[in-house]
Amino acid sequence: MITLMPGPSRPRVRFPAALAALPALLVLPLTASPAAAEPAPPGAPSAYETRVSPAEYYADLMADEPEGAAVVVDAAVAGLHDPEELEADLREAFDALGEPYHVVVSPFPGPGTEWGGAMLPALHDRLGSDGVYVHLRPDSSLFDVAAYGVALPVDEARSALLSDPDLDYGAPVDQIAEGFVRALTDPGGAGAADPDRYGPPSVGDRFAEGWRDFLDDLDPTSHNGPGNTGFLAGTLGGFVLGAGGYLVWRRLRRGPLGGSGVAVATGTAVATVVLAGAVSLAPLAHVVGAPEGGAEVLSPREEAFASPPYVVSTARVEQIAREMEENTAPLYVDPRTPSPLDGLAATAERLADTPVPVRALVLPMDPADEFSGDPEVLAHALASVSGEDAVYLVAGHQYSEEGVRVSASAVGLGTVDSYELWTATGEIEEPSPAQALDAALDALEGVEVAEGAYVGTPYFMDSGNEPPGPRVPRYFSGGFPAGVLLLGPLAFLALAGTAALVRLLVRRPRRDRATGPRALRRMALRESGALRKVLASDRAGEIPRELMPPAEAVLIAMEHDPDDLDHVGAVVVSRRVMAALADPGRNVGRAPCRVNPLHGPSTSSQRLRAVRGSVPMCASCAGADEAVRAARVLHVRDRQGGRLAYLSLDDRAWVRHHFGAERPARMAERLLEEIDAR
Repeated sequence: MITLMPGPSRPRVRFPAALAALPALLVLPLTASPAAAEPAPPGAPSAYETRVSPAEYYADLMADEPEGAAVVVDAAVAGLHDPEELEADLREAFDALGEPYHVVVSPFPGPGTEWGGAMLPALHDRLGSDGVYVHLRPDSSLFDVAAYGVALPVDEARSALLSDPDLDYGAPVDQIAEGFVRALTDPGGAGAADPDRYGPPSVGDRFAEGWRDFLDDLDPTSHNGPGNTGFLAGTLGGFVLGAGGYLVWRRLRRGPLGGSGVAVATGTAVATVVLAGAVSLAPLAHVVGAPEGGAEVLSPREEAFASPPYVVSTARVEQIAREMEENTAPLYVDPRTPSPLDGLAATAERLADTPVPVRALVLPMDPADEFSGDPEVLAHALASVSGEDAVYLVAGHQYSEEGVRVSASAVGLGTVDSYELWTATGEIEEPSPAQALDAALDALEGVEVAEGAYVGTPYFMDSGNEPPGPRVPRYFSGGFPAGVLLLGPLAFLALAGTAALVRLLVRRPRRDRATGPRALRRMALRESGALRKVLASDRAGEIPRELMPPAEAVLIAMEHDPDDLDHVGAVVVSRRVMAALADPGRNVGRAPCRVNPLHGPSTSSQRLRAVRGSVPMCASCAGADEAVRAARVLHVRDRQGGRLAYLSLDDRAWVRHHFGAERPARMAERLLEEIDAR
């Protein structure tokens, strides 16, 4: 029979206080062996079956703490915190309250129902001291508080802190403690409850959150940050390549290149490549220059997994190993285990008769403890500290809502196949640790024992705890080539296509409204009215002779049901007449712009796709490319109500004679014939 030692505790264990608080465990002295032990009274529970509640356990440890300033940090949190440093930080934080405090940092008791409810009321009952009681859990922002004999709004402060949007779940314990104390001492401060906090986030909040997420994705110290940055930079560089290629293509489309044209195209291409390279590679300096951190620096727990003893702190496994050695027993039972302990005494006797060395442990585990809640880590750590090669059976309570499971690990044995052992014990699930361990021992009897069995490397040693590689290769391998050569150019083409579509959808309606039937009619009435007044005045003799026939034809056409093309002709001819009167020396023979006669007289000739040749154009149309010219061609409504390019009405006198620019007298005769034929 063995005497139970306390389970996970602070690095310094106060044995006199522990023994005074645990009379049920004083059946034997600590150094007694099973042979020297006094037999237990009939019907008394075995030491294996003696339970200690978490409140009793931590009350014992607080017995030697300063009165009104008790802080107990369980050694089980050593994987995430340095217990001594954390204790000092917590004292500094809670001293600011000016009230007695009792603080426990431990993953035990856990949140499950098997623990029997909150620990703090029972802890207060045992200590009998007033003050603030706090139970902080590592790797969780959830914590329990209670106040006895002090007028502090602890529940309100806890709610205010937990509703703070700046508090991350799983924040460090010292940060939780400092925030809680601030909420207690400054109720109207940053942690104060906000009635609108749970309302829908504002646009600014969503934008800020999205921007933070975007920057996090580009963090050079993260696993994917350099690759994401390289992908984004490569895409921007590819966008520049697409834009430069488009400019070069437009220059080549204008026709054969002369000396200056070649220089322009070559310069554009070179500038595009240089700018694309600068855009693609400039962020690399930031990526390489950022200080090391984040995922590149393994946590102490991750580093510990790489080599024995596989844990940051050996305080807990040393205690387990010491107790198992002192009591020469292959079974360790943590007195705080919430699972049923009945039958473990018989299990201890059975462990001595196994064909291979077997060590069994029954204890609470949690993902936040120094083993990451992993029984295999515990097994290898204990084997490393104790130097005992054996099959380690770990029965934990973390699955107690569905039963107790057993993890079996063969450590240092070359006679037990690890895979066969795992296969034989992996599905065991029983209501109690004793039943689960007995089932595991039954399964072990069927596992073949032979030299040269497969042992293998503990899986947690190669479970992805390697830091990411150098940043430069990750920068160029995270989508950089695809961004430069494919996505960037495609993004430019998509943007250019969208811009062209918007221009067609937005600008065309505006042009149509300016040259629509009503607008044309108003312009024609205004311009022809001015022309009529001139012809009726003594200035009629100043009109150039070649403009008189078209001018008279305009007045006739405007009186005989004119259509859109007649209105255009009236505007064009009237403006030519008025321009000639305003500037008698002006060349009135220049043809109007063929793209849109309303643009005014032409200045040069350029190609127009609609007529397959060079035609006179205004300066604006002459400077545009063919696609723009084609979009600018004037559209009018014919007599049937259809809207079409005016150039397609080449059987009309206005179009055939270019609104009087060619054979104006003949145009007037044909126009009168068309009027008679209506």
